[in-house]
Amino acid sequence: MTRLALVTGLLAVLLCGCSGAPEGGAESPAAPPAQDTRRIHALIVGIDRYRYSDARVPGAVFSDLRGAVGDALRFKQALAELYGVDVDVPAAGACDSSNAFTTTLTNDCATRARILEALGQRIDTLRPGDTLLFYFAGHGSRYSDDEARDQDTGYNGTLLPADARSPDGAPGDIFDVELKVLKDRVTVAGLYFVSVFDSCNSATATRAGAAGLSRSAPALAGATPPVPEAMPRGAASGGGYWVHLAAAQDGEEAQETGGGAVGARAGVFTTALLDTLRMPGMRDATFGDLIHEVRLRVAARGHVAQTPSAEGALTAVFGARSRTAVLYDVTQAGGKATLQAGVTGGITRGSRFALYASQADAVARRASVSTATVAAVDATTATLALDTPPQGPLPDRLVAEQVAHFLPADTLAVAIDLPAGPARDAAEAALRATGFAEVAANGATRLLPAEGDADAIALRADDGTLLAATLGRADDPGFADRLADALRKIARVQQLLSLRTSAGGTDADPFPVAACIAADGYRPTACPALEAGGVRRIGVGERITATVINRGTRPAYVYVLAIDPFNAVDLVLPKPGEFDQPLPPNQPYRRSAMSFDTPGAYRFVVLASARPIRADAFQQAGTGTRDLAACTSPLERLLCASSEGRRDLGVAAVGDWSAQVSTVLATPEELP
Repeated sequence: MTRLALVTGLLAVLLCGCSGAPEGGAESPAAPPAQDTRRIHALIVGIDRYRYSDARVPGAVFSDLRGAVGDALRFKQALAELYGVDVDVPAAGACDSSNAFTTTLTNDCATRARILEALGQRIDTLRPGDTLLFYFAGHGSRYSDDEARDQDTGYNGTLLPADARSPDGAPGDIFDVELKVLKDRVTVAGLYFVSVFDSCNSATATRAGAAGLSRSAPALAGATPPVPEAMPRGAASGGGYWVHLAAAQDGEEAQETGGGAVGARAGVFTTALLDTLRMPGMRDATFGDLIHEVRLRVAARGHVAQTPSAEGALTAVFGARSRTAVLYDVTQAGGKATLQAGVTGGITRGSRFALYASQADAVARRASVSTATVAAVDATTATLALDTPPQGPLPDRLVAEQVAHFLPADTLAVAIDLPAGPARDAAEAALRATGFAEVAANGATRLLPAEGDADAIALRADDGTLLAATLGRADDPGFADRLADALRKIARVQQLLSLRTSAGGTDADPFPVAACIAADGYRPTACPALEAGGVRRIGVGERITATVINRGTRPAYVYVLAIDPFNAVDLVLPKPGEFDQPLPPNQPYRRSAMSFDTPGAYRFVVLASARPIRADAFQQAGTGTRDLAACTSPLERLLCASSEGRRDLGVAAVGDWSAQVSTVLATPEELP
């Protein structure tokens, strides 16, 4: 996350703010309340077709998109479903539509002049306490910040409207300084300004992989942003606030991939955000909680180099200044605690709740009497198992708030990007034969023709990483076995990642642990700051150190597993041949003199357990074979059950251990 102070070049972090959780779980769209007092107004912009893209102007330096308009329509639909917003309904073929609450601009209608005009019109008609939401899906870019120098990267950001980058030399971009003035007008007027951009301002080459497409355009050279009108001197805030949610940090790519619910593709960030908003309780979550879950979901799809971010009033919620607690009733009878919500409310087995004696305590998040994990769930209720014995007898009725949502990974979704015919039919049959994989257009793993051999089939991750260069022809007798082995390896990694209880050792975890994976030379208690983009970058061959510190109040057995870009899993801590013993509170544990040998994204899973486990049983190489006889503890059984690519349903995800995930990008060369 970038700094929270108000900066002049706001959009350098706003446009591509940039970190997702395993998909799956019983998540039902949350129904809006009978009467929602929030007053939400929105400008929704989605641009796939640009006037001056390479599809219409030979030699143009950016391409059309295929999922931005669909993302805008999905986001608008979610406003209606989740917040009861009376959204506009465009006439057939129309690209500019408005009503009293929303304006939608798509493709050719989303010009620079019309976007700025629509924002200004909304600001002029709203009253204090209203929310102005600006959603943009399309290309983003950046320009060198030669004046203010208030961005760490030296760049500020721009949005590309439909008429941007005309051959006559006029860039046509919407500059950050222009939107900052609008934002200031909103907050001074006592309005709430929320911007959500699924775009990027990276100047790097497109990282378009198997089914991906970057939402970035090249940086503007020699651009001179317009001089915005200054706010009147002495203008004070009228009680408004601003928040920005962004798809990717500066220098990163915002991706769209296949399988869009509306349109040919779908933005990775928008999909993760909408899935998060539909989780139980997240409709009223703070913006800080929202972006935390979105980061986990984006990373879980393999897009670990795209780091969603947020800044501004992160303790606020959509349409209000402060968080509204989403609480559940819990009843007790005969020693059994029952949560009054179930599958139809999006409750999943393994999710964790804090229990309070009163609603007042729950809203203030004070005096929690215990925590509990969902042990069983049916349509309308869930059975809770207390994580620790309470200090005394509990009241017959309790109030619960969810503190960790568990997303089961019972099946592995695989997209098949093969033309209709015998090869596709054979690939689908091989997927069904695994017993744990299913065909899904939006799968995070994809089958497609191998490069250089159209008759052979390759396996790629959603971000384009090649997981298996060739599995052979689909009619090869060994194809099904090779496919099952490769997918089983991916399923095990997804299950390992889905254990996470936090992104970084918080007090809500039963075993809070601080972890640092960085280049050699840092002190155990002072992990170096992340590089630009919010994800640590270390050069291939550069020496690294892994450090963990037990931040809890009791000893814990700590393990660190490293997952390489190709889903191999290695045990980092304990060190090879080292005796496994509990780590005392506030004690660091390190392993140095390691290095990466291949560029790409490496994920580190840090497990902290009340008792020792056979963590070496989780390692996997080419085929991911595993010693099932070593799997004796609940955590081991949970992971070792994936020998068949599925989860041991008899084991909860949260209980006597904690798990967190961190990411490091290995760059081709050592960093200066």
